[in-house]
Amino acid sequence: MLHLALAGAFLVLALVHFVTWAAVRTQRVQLWLASSFLCFAVLTFTIGLTSREASAMIADTRPWLILGVLPSIPLPYTLLRVAWSMLDLPLTRWRRVMLGVALTLGTVRVVDVTWAILSLPAAGLTSEQITRATAGLSLPLFWLLATSVAGTWAVEAARLLKRRGAMAIAVLAAALCSLALLGRELAVDVGWLPGPSLFALVGLPFLLFASSALAILTARSLRGADLGTGIHRYRRLTRLGRGGMGEVWLAVRTGRAGFHRLVVLKRMLDEKHEEPEVLLHRFIGEARTAARLHHPNIVSVYDLGQVDGAWFIVMEYLSGVNTLELVRRVKKGDRPPLEVVVEICQQALRGLAYAHERGVIHRDISADNLVVSFDGVVKVVDFGIAHGVGEAQERVTPSASPPPATRLTQVGGIIGKADYMPPERLAGAEATISGDLFALGCVLHALLFGKLPDLSMGLQLPQEERPEAPAAYALLRNVLATALHLDVARRYTDARAFQRALEPVRQALPAVELTGWLRENFSERWTRERNLSELGDPTPAEVEALLTRELAAAPGGNAEATRLIGERAASPIEEQTTRIIQRPR
Repeated sequence: MLHLALAGAFLVLALVHFVTWAAVRTQRVQLWLASSFLCFAVLTFTIGLTSREASAMIADTRPWLILGVLPSIPLPYTLLRVAWSMLDLPLTRWRRVMLGVALTLGTVRVVDVTWAILSLPAAGLTSEQITRATAGLSLPLFWLLATSVAGTWAVEAARLLKRRGAMAIAVLAAALCSLALLGRELAVDVGWLPGPSLFALVGLPFLLFASSALAILTARSLRGADLGTGIHRYRRLTRLGRGGMGEVWLAVRTGRAGFHRLVVLKRMLDEKHEEPEVLLHRFIGEARTAARLHHPNIVSVYDLGQVDGAWFIVMEYLSGVNTLELVRRVKKGDRPPLEVVVEICQQALRGLAYAHERGVIHRDISADNLVVSFDGVVKVVDFGIAHGVGEAQERVTPSASPPPATRLTQVGGIIGKADYMPPERLAGAEATISGDLFALGCVLHALLFGKLPDLSMGLQLPQEERPEAPAAYALLRNVLATALHLDVARRYTDARAFQRALEPVRQALPAVELTGWLRENFSERWTRERNLSELGDPTPAEVEALLTRELAAAPGGNAEATRLIGERAASPIEEQTTRIIQRPR
């Protein structure tokens, strides 16, 4: 009766989670929970039917025995997916291998037990006969699968106790209870301990784990509704890319009465080559800095929160193109009109002027940190290493070996991208407003010539002509020469001065309609973004379908670098920015 009662409880929970998954669909963990409960229900039910009392009323128990061993195939898989989903861990290559091995071992166990059971007589089976018949290859496989799953829970949870908090504690508690029950069952099987088999109770910790996990999720919902700090309100759709401090996701902000809004969600990552305290300081600093800057030409930050130790920033979703993609077009010979280039720089300077006037130095101005939206607005993004004017600036300890090729902007003992830095900064001076303007000059150089300036032999602008606007081009070259001057005293003193210097150039050029030019030259992207904005309640599948259509429509299928805004594919210019240099002693 105990087994049948447990089977009923497992079945009810399986139905509840299946209904929840069918209603939400985006929470895949509900599907893994339901599948696991269903497997436990089948397993516990067959144990009850093949017990000594029940087998006296059933003529042939072999079909029930075979049914009871079938969950050996899906159960390890679903239990591992539950733990990884609850702990919010990605399905990496080695985890995929582990799942494949679990499925293989479970299949071998089912085949072995089925063959052994079918060779037994149809009636009069005793538990001793069944145990002897299935004690060959199947028994070691069973213990290997069971202990591997519970051990994986324990290891993953222990590793993430600080970051995942209550959720990791729940996983760890369930794993330890399961391991204790499995140890007791093994001792009974080998004769070390007397007593009846209580294998069906191994599923109870899983019951407790699921119940506590649901309680945690409910508490998050209540906390988020009141304080606005719950990541649950933001449903992740697809990952856009990975930066030096975090990974970037396209997400949707959900609310009542069908409210939804596309946002960008940036989650902090643990980088092994940098102190976690420094990383956390920069991550939170980025949110605080950007949140207090309210300007049309600076990306908006909506939220900063922490869930189970994992910090996240919610930012404005920018539908458009970053200037690095324009630079790539220049390298291929497709140069934008001068009026477009000047307009991009002027809008970026407005945003920088606002930030500088409020005491914020960006320190990471580069081609991939300026985004041009399809509404014709240029946004300065990524304030991850921004710093206050006059504040003491941190130093990064030079590492013995270069860090991996990520978006980390670490350069020896100096923080920032080397190819956008002025000479005095490379020599060890602190970052200043002039450094931001020099970096924007580098962006202007890349938009004009398709490459960053080479200052090893002094500033030498390429000798190219722009016959469509020779007078404006001559003025623009003079502005660029001043912005990139090696002597800091001869550069522009502030962003307003740089902007005023560009005004005569702008007056000498035709009127610019940045919105129309961008939508015409990136028509496929614009169509995709418009379709995305028209989705009533976007799901990951719908977003992936839009991306797939874009990739298929791109020439040669090489559209990976032009996916959603926020993804940053490697390019020759970006590869230069990640090299490590040592500043002169």
